[in-house]
Amino acid sequence: MSKIQHQKPWTGCALQLDSAIFALIFIAGPVNSCEQDCRDGISNAFTDKWKGEATPIFQKLKANVTAFLYYSMSLDKISDNKTVIDQVTRELATEVFNDADNFTKSISKKFITNMPQLIQTAIFVVSPAFLGDCNHPHRVDQPPKNVNWTKDDCKKMDYICGNPPSICHFFDVAKQKCFNQLSQNIANITTNSDGIAFIKTIKDSVKAIANKHNLNSDGTQFLSDNVIANAQSSLNGFADKFSTEFCPDGCPEFDDEIKNLLLSFP
Repeated sequence: MSKIQHQKPWTGCALQLDSAIFALIFIAGPVNSCEQDCRDGISNAFTDKWKGEATPIFQKLKANVTAFLYYSMSLDKISDNKTVIDQVTRELATEVFNDADNFTKSISKKFITNMPQLIQTAIFVVSPAFLGDCNHPHRVDQPPKNVNWTKDDCKKMDYICGNPPSICHFFDVAKQKCFNQLSQNIANITTNSDGIAFIKTIKDSVKAIANKHNLNSDGTQFLSDNVIANAQSSLNGFADKFSTEFCPDGCPEFDDEIKNLLLSFP
């Protein structure tokens, strides 16, 4: 009866294989996600390029509130005295213009201040979020310290994960999420305490001018109801105007600069 021949374990081959794998890992290294400095840099880059696009839209809101203040109103219902009507409407238009100016300056400043965080939320929190492992499957190698990612890395990183090349590859997706987030913030502004306070300010202006010119209760009520309705209508339409007028073409003129900055982060 022949003996069973026991083969020696392939220790030499295994060691060579382990060494090769270790060397590969050491050379390529894991691909890192976009860390906080990277996130801050990207969101600030978008903000720096896009904030100028928002300013004219806020100016239009101020103009619209004033222009449509007496829309579809029969002004003779304010008073029987034409001189009083002229004085009331002129003075109220000036007051409301100032109210709208203060309001648009306030919300514009708040919007620009919050813009980096809104953009950061859009890219890294809102689905599909640019988070998670970028090593499986492997597409790109992490560049050495102080060396930027390349446009070729951008092309290769063809699935959504947390590194800069992925954001670069799906740049249009990231941008659209930002546009949606910014538009939602504007919609919130028009219905939250800012919008409510603005309408109240106009109500107070109407009341003060009506009292100044001794309007009767019917004239005061008519003026207040219609002016407030028109101001509210302008405010309600602002969110739609923003969503259609803010970077209507996607602002492609800024894309390359933002991508280059994006690819400079590890």
